[in-house]
This record gives sequence, structure tokens and C-alpha cells, in this order.
Amino acid sequence: MTSLYLGLALTLALTLNAPFAALRALGSLVAAVALGFMAWSIVLANQDSTFAAAPAGSMTPLALNIQAGLITLGAALLLWSIPRQFRRPVDELPLRSTPQAYGAITRGLHWGSAALVIAAFTIGQFVSILAPQNSLRAEFLDAHMALGGAVFLATLARMFERLLRPGPPSPTKVHAAHFLLYAAMTALCVTGLAMAPAPIDLYGLKLPNLPADPLAARLHRGALPVVLALLFAAHLGGAVKSIRRMAR
Repeated sequence: MTSLYLGLALTLALTLNAPFAALRALGSLVAAVALGFMAWSIVLANQDSTFAAAPAGSMTPLALNIQAGLITLGAALLLWSIPRQFRRPVDELPLRSTPQAYGAITRGLHWGSAALVIAAFTIGQFVSILAPQNSLRAEFLDAHMALGGAVFLATLARMFERLLRPGPPSPTKVHAAHFLLYAAMTALCVTGLAMAPAPIDLYGLKLPNLPADPLAARLHRGALPVVLALLFAAHLGGAVKSIRRMAR
């Protein structure tokens, strides 16, 4: 599962801003299929005993169903965008960001991070409702931790690249929104590392687990996911308005 979503993130990072329309269309198709698969897995969870195992009063099944609707809408928009990929003029894309355009590195990290965040967030919600005796829970937990580690590394890379090459100027409120989004993702990753029972192995790269702290668990399972979801939704709303700058 981890390899699947890491491969998906890499594929989107390399194709969604490729200079060739066919590659961009392929990336959009791959993203749409992946989102459709994720939404369908949530639909299936309504029909088996997965959601029945959720603690009494848990809002996670409802949140997942809402997420499935939004994911389906995203997949539909991606499919709708495929013909447009062949009609859009393509300008040469700089490797690094400039005051006129975001570079290939920034854009690739953007789309790859988005795929990783959506996958880690959704898998984490399933982990919270799967019964401990469910054989899938361990696999889901391992994938959630590994993808969370990848999100942490990608977020650090995005912040580092943004500091070195800021890109086109944006309003102050946009900079503030990006800062809050990075802060929420970093906080979720750090609290997750504090909950990990052992260092996280990301294909040979060891991410150290931090000292356990009860506050970290409460934040990771409570306030931080809600904050990230709201910020992510706001970011998507803003991205619709500036899509010509962040993607062709």
C-alpha cells in the first residue's frame, strides 16, 4: 500500500506539469482513477462491518463519507480537464521558481505532497475505526506512518525551496494561509512521530520516533486533523482561482 501511494505521488509530481500534453493528460487520468479507488473503498466500508466497528458516537464514518463525495467531485474535475490539456498553450517551465512563474521543483512537490496528504489522512481515519483484531489495521497503520513520514520530508523540502526561491509575489493573506498549512502538516507529522512505537522505516531512511507524550496523541487524533482539513479546503478554494499560475 505504501509503495502504491508513493508511486502515485511521484507519478503526479512528474506528469501534471510535464511539457507534453499527453503526459499531463495521463497524470490527470491516473490521479482521477486513484481518487475514484479511494472513494470506492469508503463506499465499500459502508456495506461491510468496517464502520460498524467505530466507537459509539464517532464522527469518523460521517467524515469519511463526506470526504468520499469531495474526492469523487475531484476525480470528475480531473477527468473533465483532460481534453483541455491538449488545447492549452505550453510555455517553457523553469526548474526553479522565478518572480514570474513557479518552477518545476515547486510544482512537483506541490502535487506530490497533495497526493500524500490525501492518502495519509484517509488511511489514518480508517486506522482510527478499524478494530484492533482486524488483520488490515496493522497494514493500514504501517502505511499511514510511512506516508506521514513522506509528507514530513516533502513539507520540509517545500519550505526550504520556498525560502530560497519564493516564486511570484502573492497577497499577505495567501502567504499566511500557506504558513498555516505548512505548520499544520508539520505539527501532525511531529505528533505522529511522538506516537510511533519505533523509528519509521521509509525504504531504508529511518525517521526517529520522538518521546511519547499524551498531549501529542490528543492533538494528532483531535484538533490537528480538523485544522488541517479546514486549511486544505481553503487552499483548494484558493487554488481554483489561481490555477493558471500553479498548473497549466
